[in-house]
Amino acid sequence: MKQFPIQQARNLVNEFFDFVAKAVSPFHVTSLCKERLAKSGFTELNETENWKLEKGGKYFFTRNLTTLVAFTVGQKFDPNNTGFKIIGAHTDSPCLRLAPVSKLDSNGFLQTCVSTYGGGLWHTWFDRELTLGGRIVFKKDNVYQSQLFHYQKPLLKIPNLAIHLTTDRNSFAPNNESNLRPVFAQEAYQTLTGIEKPSSEGQTSFENKHYKYLLNLITEQTGIPTADILDIDLYFSDCQPPSYFGLNQEFISAARIDNLFSSFFSLLAITNPESFTEDQAFINMVCLYDHEEVGSQSAQGADSSLLSNNMKRIYDILSNSNQASTDSFYKAIQKSFLISSDMAHSIHPNYSDKHQQNHRVKMNEGIVIKVNHNQRYATDGVSSAILRVIAQQADVPIQDFIVRNDSPCGSTIGPLQASNTGIKTIDIGAAQWGMHSIRETAGVVDGYYLEKLFVEFFKQYEKIDHKLLGI
Repeated sequence: MKQFPIQQARNLVNEFFDFVAKAVSPFHVTSLCKERLAKSGFTELNETENWKLEKGGKYFFTRNLTTLVAFTVGQKFDPNNTGFKIIGAHTDSPCLRLAPVSKLDSNGFLQTCVSTYGGGLWHTWFDRELTLGGRIVFKKDNVYQSQLFHYQKPLLKIPNLAIHLTTDRNSFAPNNESNLRPVFAQEAYQTLTGIEKPSSEGQTSFENKHYKYLLNLITEQTGIPTADILDIDLYFSDCQPPSYFGLNQEFISAARIDNLFSSFFSLLAITNPESFTEDQAFINMVCLYDHEEVGSQSAQGADSSLLSNNMKRIYDILSNSNQASTDSFYKAIQKSFLISSDMAHSIHPNYSDKHQQNHRVKMNEGIVIKVNHNQRYATDGVSSAILRVIAQQADVPIQDFIVRNDSPCGSTIGPLQASNTGIKTIDIGAAQWGMHSIRETAGVVDGYYLEKLFVEFFKQYEKIDHKLLGI
C-alpha cells in the first residue's frame, strides 16, 4: 500500500491554522488572500477602473473587501475555444456581530448589544473568551478610508447560568435576545481601582452609540482618533487558537472551518504553479463570496450578478469584443464547470441515527460529493461523473452524501451559481463535525485531498470531452 504523505498534510494544516487564526472577519479573509495572491504574482484590479488583461496573466479583484475573485488566463486562450474552470466558496461564518448601538448596562455590568449572523449553534458561544475584529470606517484629511482592526486579547464573555438556578436541567435553549449578551466590564471594579470614566462631553453622535472604553481600544491599536471614526463593522470571535487533537493528532479543532477550509485550499490551488500550465486555453477562477450564511442576496453575494457580469467582462476584453461573437461567449459558458466547495456532515458516533445509513461519510476518508434531488445541492449525474474522473486522476478518494428523507437539508452557493450562470455545477466538501459551532472539527488529511483535487481540476478539466455536458 502506498504510504500517505502525512507530514505534507500536516504542513498544509499548519498553514491553515495560521490563516484561520488571523481571519476573524470576512474583511480579514480577503486581506490575507490578497497578500498571498500578490506574493504569487497576481495583479490587483479595481471594478471601477478599466482593465487590461493578457494571455498568461494572473489577476484578482475584491468587492466590499469581503468578496474576492482570482483568475488566471490560459497562455493559449482562444475566444472560440475556451471556458471557465471555477471553484466557489465563502468568506463568512455564523457569528455574533456588534450592534449599531452597542452600549448595554445591566446591574452594574457593562455589556454589549449584539446581532446574530447566520444560523449559529449559539449555546456554544457561552463560557468562551471572546474578542472583536473587523473594519473601521473613518475620514482623514477629507478622504474616506477603512482599516482592519483585531483586538487579540480576551475582551468579553457570555457566562453560563449555574445549574442550580435553572428550571430545566435537561436542556439549554438560551433566548438569543436576552441571554446572548457578552459582558465587557464591571462598574464596581472600575470604581474600586480608580479607573476614570471617560467623559462624554463633545462626543459625536457615533461616539454616543458605543462605550468610550471600546472606542479607546480601537484608537490605541489603529491610531485613528475616535472623532474621525464614521462607523464600525465588528465581529465577535473566539480567542482560543486552532489545535490538533486525538491519539494520533488526526483531528483539527478551530473556529470558522465552515467555510474557510474550502476558501484557503482553493486559494492554495490557484496559486500553485502546477495549476497553471502552458497549454491551457481556459480561465482558472476562484470566487470567495460573502453572505452565504444569510442567503447570498447582496451585491457581493453568490446570488448577485457578480460572476456573470465579470465572466463577460473578462471574455470581452481578452477577445477584443469584435473578434468573437456573442455566440462564442455562450459556447464558452456551456463548456465551463463550477465546483461549489462547502463543508459536509461527517458521521457522528454519538448521533449515528441522524445520518442516512447508506451515506455515512467520514473525516480523513476522502472528499464528499453532496447530492440532493430537491436541488438544495447542484450535483447531477454528469457533474458527478466529471468530478469522479478528475478525482481518480488525482488519486483522491470520493464519498457520497445525502441527508435522511426525514431531515432538512442545508444549501450552498451551488444552486444559486448554476441558476444565475447556466454553468454545470457540482457541490462537494470535506467532512466535519459541529458545523456552525463556535469551534468545529475536521480531518488532518482532508486539506491535502482538497488542494490536490482542485489542482487536478485546474490542470485537467479542459481536456475532458465537453460533449458530455450536453447529455
